[in-house]
Amino acid sequence: MAPFARRPVLLIAGAVVALLMAVSSRYGWHRDELYFRVAGEHLAWGYVDQPPFTPFVARVAAAVSPNNLAVLRLLPALTTAVTVALGGLVAREFGGRRPAQIAGAAAVAAGGFALGVGHLLSTAVFDLTAWMALLWLTARLLRTGNGRWWIAFGGVAGVSMLNKNLLVLLGTALVCGLLIERRWDLLRSRWLVVGAAIALAIAAPNLIWESHHGWPQFEMARVLSKRLGGENRATLLPLQLVLVGPALIFVLWHGARWLAREPSARRFRALLWAWPAGLLVTFATGGRPYYIAPLTIVVMLAGVVAIEQRTDLRRLAWLIAVNALISVPIALPLLPVTAGTANLNEAVAETVGWPQLTRQVAEVVGKLPTRERGSLVILTASYGEAGAIDLYGPALGLPRPFSPHNSYADFGQPTDDRATVVAVRYTVDDLTPYFDSCRQVATVDNRLGIKNEVQGKPILVCHGLRGHWADVWKRMRFLS
Repeated sequence: MAPFARRPVLLIAGAVVALLMAVSSRYGWHRDELYFRVAGEHLAWGYVDQPPFTPFVARVAAAVSPNNLAVLRLLPALTTAVTVALGGLVAREFGGRRPAQIAGAAAVAAGGFALGVGHLLSTAVFDLTAWMALLWLTARLLRTGNGRWWIAFGGVAGVSMLNKNLLVLLGTALVCGLLIERRWDLLRSRWLVVGAAIALAIAAPNLIWESHHGWPQFEMARVLSKRLGGENRATLLPLQLVLVGPALIFVLWHGARWLAREPSARRFRALLWAWPAGLLVTFATGGRPYYIAPLTIVVMLAGVVAIEQRTDLRRLAWLIAVNALISVPIALPLLPVTAGTANLNEAVAETVGWPQLTRQVAEVVGKLPTRERGSLVILTASYGEAGAIDLYGPALGLPRPFSPHNSYADFGQPTDDRATVVAVRYTVDDLTPYFDSCRQVATVDNRLGIKNEVQGKPILVCHGLRGHWADVWKRMRFLS
């Protein structure tokens, strides 16, 4: 095996950190980051929609420097650097020499997906790194046949499960690949049992929490599949190409061909089978297309090695550069927000307009009669809007907001049954079952022309709660 190209790979990883930190404070908070900020104030071993790791990171960032986006996004940037370095390491496991390792790291960095998730604090950024680490360890298992690597695999898997439960998808895909390739030496290894025990021990606190709360993430997965399954299935394959990068599609093809046909790649072929197996499971469950992207990236990295074995990598270097020119301006908020590029990236679009939204709510509250402002409930249909008002509202004199969405419903509920309610993102029909009267008084407008989830949604004023909040809250709360 060739020596690891440590210096150039780390230079690429360092450049990624520098780029991510340079744009870390541009635009604003993502709706999920606003949620994690509040979730971090209510630390638990689990939430209805996720394990505890990402809210814990938000809590640590708040302790270092409250409400500082650069601090909040520092660990995601560093984690993305690890992902980039793992691209070089995976290429090395496949037999890549120094040029292939450098190209592998650069291809991951230029693909857009790693940068896009690395810009934000999210479960996805840590999940991507964990999957890349697990796939690197799998490649090492396949190359060496040394079952002791299952111990490291179990340790990473356990930590991964404290962030997101998608490890079940990866595990299913890898087992399928190992079975098809008849790698009994790895499947029968006693170290596999040890690794599994380590993973379960690390993940146990979250699994116990889930058990005590009725396994809410199963219901969460069912709801998401019902709501987004059709769209996710339709875009599953096209988005694999987009997430890798349009200029690198032929590299992906070379990787699949090399793993399928090259005798020297036979020992890694289980990873090739794991790829369609993972795609099929994702399709069957209606999962989001990016869930399986790390496996797609690994097949692309095999293509980098295949190209190195047949020719030099100068052509590939040009493709990586072109891919970066296409992907980076879409993945990151490089251009002024008024340029409208946020409309090309849903995640970036969700970082726009939160101060404007909060000011609009404050304007609505300011127009209420004095007696109503003294007894007021702000209710939002999503944790994003609630998180924004929680962050920006105190400076405008707004009370704490409430939302029945996901675990935000557990962070607090209204108690004043006679209070006037200012509701955000609900329609009149949505709230008719709960109030005697509701009227729309404003429409959310970020005034930047950016289309996101809350743009154009109503702001209502409601009176006459039908019943008591203790009962109404149980009927209002929902998962999505």
